[in-house]
This record gives sequence, structure tokens and C-alpha cells, in this order.
Amino acid sequence: MPWEELEHTADAAFRVWAEDLEELFVDAARALFELIADLENVEPKERVEIEVEADDLVELFHDWLEELLFRHEVNEMLFSDFEVKIEKKDGGYRLEGVAMGEPIDPEKHTIHT
Repeated sequence: MPWEELEHTADAAFRVWAEDLEELFVDAARALFELIADLENVEPKERVEIEVEADDLVELFHDWLEELLFRHEVNEMLFSDFEVKIEKKDGGYRLEGVAMGEPIDPEKHTIHT
């Protein structure tokens, strides 16, 4: 498991390990959604393309996870697989990603509260 949940007084917190930057972003997305639900029954039926730009990697990381949460809430979807490509651009970074999953089905998916 490339991540672990950390004790936190407010929200959720986790630590992720990865071999490279893109793997870090993918593993963090997976960790985030494993905190939300059991992903064993989440099939990658639908693809959602996500593009994020930021001045630095910390902001890019934050914006990536924030966009995933936004798509989760607005589209009522769970994501279980992710692809990420990160490029350094003039003055910052650009992430092109794909989140794959399916609409939330209370009879099929176990959501953590």
C-alpha cells in the first residue's frame, strides 16, 4: 500500500509514497477515494478528463485533489483509477489527468462516513 492514513483532529490526512511525481499524484488520488469509499466494487466505466495549471507543484497537487473532490460531489461519482501527465511550463506546471469510475450506487458501493 503506497499510502497510510494519519491521525488528524479535523478532517482526513494521509501520507503517500511514490517512485516519481506522476505516481505520487495518482497514488494520492487513489488514497483520497479509498478514504471516501471501498473501491473494490468501483468499476472504471466512465472517464473524466481533468486539466489543472499552477505556479508550483504544491499548488498543482492541491488543485488536482480539489478538482477530483469537486467532480466527485457534482457528478456523484466514485473514481478508482487515475492517469496523470505533468509538464513544466513557462512559469509553472500543467497536469493533464483522467479519473475513471462510475456513478455512486448505494446498493453496490460502501461509502465511509
